[in-house]
Amino acid sequence: MNVLTDELAALIVEETVKRTNSNINIMNFNGEIIASFDKHRIGQIHEGARQVIASEQTVVLSEKDVDELKGTQPGINLPIIFQDNIVGVIGITGDPTTLVHVADLVKMSTELLLYQNYFTYELEGQLRSQELLIEELLKSEPSRSFIQYLTKQLNLAFLTYRKCIIINLEKQIFSRSSIVQRITKIMDKTTFAVAFTNYNHIVILATDDQQDELNQKIYHVHQVFTSLNLDVRIASSLVFTSLNDFKKAYEECELVFMLNERNMSLASFEDVEEKTLLYQIDPEIRGRYKKRILGELDKQSIETLKSLFENDLNIAQTAKYLYIHRNTLLYRLEKCEVRTGLNPKKYSDAIKLQIALWC
Repeated sequence: MNVLTDELAALIVEETVKRTNSNINIMNFNGEIIASFDKHRIGQIHEGARQVIASEQTVVLSEKDVDELKGTQPGINLPIIFQDNIVGVIGITGDPTTLVHVADLVKMSTELLLYQNYFTYELEGQLRSQELLIEELLKSEPSRSFIQYLTKQLNLAFLTYRKCIIINLEKQIFSRSSIVQRITKIMDKTTFAVAFTNYNHIVILATDDQQDELNQKIYHVHQVFTSLNLDVRIASSLVFTSLNDFKKAYEECELVFMLNERNMSLASFEDVEEKTLLYQIDPEIRGRYKKRILGELDKQSIETLKSLFENDLNIAQTAKYLYIHRNTLLYRLEKCEVRTGLNPKKYSDAIKLQIALWC
């Protein structure tokens, strides 16, 4: 990768001129001016830059020096260092005695910008490779060789236990790099893959050698998003050990979103697994059962039953949850029993009513 591109050099010139009020030139490793506030100088050879590259030292040019060096003006020329190598030269035009105090600052700012641009480029490349991996795993017939190639390229070493995590963010602005950096702090980057499948949809393949630790990672992922003040819904799959099961795990997460009636911000497939059993039954059969059991109930009765089941059939807790008197709750439950023939306080009848609600 050429870290000092013409586009980046032009940006450095533009930003530096604003702060120094001096003409700035950026020269590549051949001494050619690739960016300058004085556009006419672009493409010219700067002999002062060539001296910097040859000596690996800062070169100060006076009025006398420029008469002897082609394409130069008085000023200070400094090597641009990236990963211990000179990748170019930055020249500041003006009286060298007045530029001494800003020259090192300009050099440091330039090199920091190079590093920032490089790591952003590297991160985007890593993210794209991870997205390709996730996309391949979601295919009906994924290519094993391509998956092996991507995992090797990304230096991934997936651990024994694995889960799929899907994060939904609705119409919110966030930084991809910030999210990845935060996730990397809680998970070794070699043990997970993340894909931004669309702007508001993030998929993570998380792994660990301990199931409890894996669940903790999912909890910490949720904390990452709440710490960024993002309103999210996160679903996780059952544990699997073979990458061949990733597609199934992804589908489990989709079911969690569909069946998460409590609208919990963090839910797992285990939370809705019993409901998914019903969705394997013909919709007409489910509809018929629901109508037969709940057909005579009004909206208030249905909401009362839902609250009772959410509070584990605890009368006092349910009454408190609904902000009603205990006797009022008992009256509502008796009305449900009259209309359905099922007693919500009786376990076997409550099961039938709960199944009807899920249908």
